[in-house]
Amino acid sequence: TWPNYVLNNHDTPRSATRFHAPENDERMKVAAAMLLTLRGTPFLYHGEEIAMRDIPLKKSDVQDPVGLHYWPFNKGRDGCRSPMQWSSKPNAGFSSGKPWLKVHTNYVKRNVEAQDSDPGSILNFYRKLLKLRKKTPALQQGMFVPLTYDPQQVMGYLRQVEGQTVLVALNFGKRKIKLALGPRLNDAKWELLLSNKRDALPKIEKGWLHLSGDEACILLLK
Repeated sequence: TWPNYVLNNHDTPRSATRFHAPENDERMKVAAAMLLTLRGTPFLYHGEEIAMRDIPLKKSDVQDPVGLHYWPFNKGRDGCRSPMQWSSKPNAGFSSGKPWLKVHTNYVKRNVEAQDSDPGSILNFYRKLLKLRKKTPALQQGMFVPLTYDPQQVMGYLRQVEGQTVLVALNFGKRKIKLALGPRLNDAKWELLLSNKRDALPKIEKGWLHLSGDEACILLLK
């Protein structure tokens, strides 16, 4: 079977809100790297690429029938359905009229226009991930080989097709951590394809790959 994956959709709180992500978005970059390197079809929900947060709601803001009927026990799904934040213009550049739902107050800084010009933004990290996935057969169709069987803070796996092996290492915690590779992978020659924390190959020694806090690291077997 061929799976599909989502981090966000219109029925659940946004992942940046659920995971209490710091404003620097590094943890959400790790989540993005997981989404776009797992075996299967990834789906992106609008605003995910700039790490939009849920809007805070008062009862008078609610449009969702679920929230209207069950408030305050269930406040509905409007929090994750706010308009796309395109720019710092009124209504986040979404509309010159009054939108169905209010925009998040952080739209002045968190918007597509601002992130487009920032090389380190999560928007540009998504672009790098998508470009890498598009040109890397192992990430499109490759076999999934787990390296961590009970992942807590760290997750690692291989994606493999004939003639190409990619290693994905993900640290979802803020502290440095080591991923166990074993002697065969330790002795292999690797090339760094993408990381949100470094431009050079990470330290690999004695069967361990060293990761910084909130780091996604994607390596190619040479």
